[in-house]
Amino acid sequence: MKKYKKNIIVLFLIIIVIVLASYFLFISGTTNKIKANLNKLESNISKGNISYYPVITMVINSSGEKVVNEDVSVIVIAKSTYKIDKLYYSYDMKNWYDDVYEADFGNNANIKLVFDKTMNETLYIKVENEKGYQSYVYKTKINIDKQNPKIEINNNKIIVSDNEYLSNIQYSNDKINWIDNIVSSNLKEINKDEIEYLYMRVVDTAGNISKTKRIK
Repeated sequence: MKKYKKNIIVLFLIIIVIVLASYFLFISGTTNKIKANLNKLESNISKGNISYYPVITMVINSSGEKVVNEDVSVIVIAKSTYKIDKLYYSYDMKNWYDDVYEADFGNNANIKLVFDKTMNETLYIKVENEKGYQSYVYKTKINIDKQNPKIEINNNKIIVSDNEYLSNIQYSNDKINWIDNIVSSNLKEINKDEIEYLYMRVVDTAGNISKTKRIK
């Protein structure tokens, strides 16, 4: 019986020591320091309540990330507890631009970007709300090719070229009915004597067509 009481007293003393130690750790700030270290990775991502941050919920790329020969529109749909009032985009994650084509800012934002020049870039996008909180970066691909392929005739040599990739070399005798010859390079040399048609033109992978050349 005495041994049992002794064990109870020891256990009680241990509990008191643990409680007192926890109290002193708390008032000294050590507990908060330990907690901060455990959340260090999360704090690097979001310095505050995660609900403060805007979220890009959808990005609609009119090109489907394929090469096209027309303007590309990118519609960004985002939401936030605080009103979204800025959109930034970049091609290198270093230099950011904030000009937009059309924008309906607010808690549920709908923002439109339009790209109309020849380019082949990865587009990085983020939005910012009125409190200065920024969303995670979203990326999509913009590949616009508005340059027509070229045909150069030098004596008996014909050189066809494109800034991207050629798709077809087309031949015709009446400039109405065309015969396709599939190619898959950005440069090709042809012997003029091997061609049996009067006219030729070249099409690239974006659908751009060169000027028609008479070769006979």
